Amino acid sequence: MAANLEQLLRADRPVKLVEHTLEIFGSYYGQVTEPVARKAVKYPHSEGRTPSTGIGEKHTRDLVVHPSVPS
Repeated sequence: MAANLEQLLRADRPVKLVEHTLEIFGSYYGQVTEPVARKAVKYPHSEGRTPSTGIGEKHTRDLVVHPSVPS
């Protein structure tokens, strides 16, 4: 899921999870819990590939993941 999210971020635009559910969750769509979805955002953040942390929004559907700022 994290890899799918990173693929979407390569378009250099913010990604709202709820707008790309099938692309991000694939065959796991409908089975992924909110904590797992947040982990899919936290992983690229921990690798320095997005400033988005996966926290701060009450609901996962409200999460927006931003692409990394080029260095």
